[in-house]
Amino acid sequence: MLHKTEFSISIDHHYKIIRHKHAGLIQLENLTEIWKELLGIEEFTKHKYNLLSDLRNARIELSSLSIYHIVEKMESVKSLLEQKRHSLIIDDPHTVALAMLFMDAAIQRIGIKIDIFSTENAAITWLLH
Repeated sequence: MLHKTEFSISIDHHYKIIRHKHAGLIQLENLTEIWKELLGIEEFTKHKYNLLSDLRNARIELSSLSIYHIVEKMESVKSLLEQKRHSLIIDDPHTVALAMLFMDAAIQRIGIKIDIFSTENAAITWLLH
């Protein structure tokens, strides 16, 4: 059973990837905090680094309505996110389902390219091509 939420963000200069790793339950306030931090990273905002989110030890606890609210807020930084790639590594079926809702809405409304993977190698390979 997952309880406390923890996340880390690191920069992989070799692959030009921002790595976000999350463990525990992910709620709306956690996602807000993560995106606030990401938008403060120059490599993400100015140097076109892509995003790798490792959620293998996490579970998203959001309603589908919250997912659409997040995408709506992301539209305010659409010009920054257009043409970026965001790979998600997920092993929890519930989280995969919610991530797919997010993915569909974000692709249509923002233009970011998102895909879901079960391994880090596949996620990085996709980001680099």
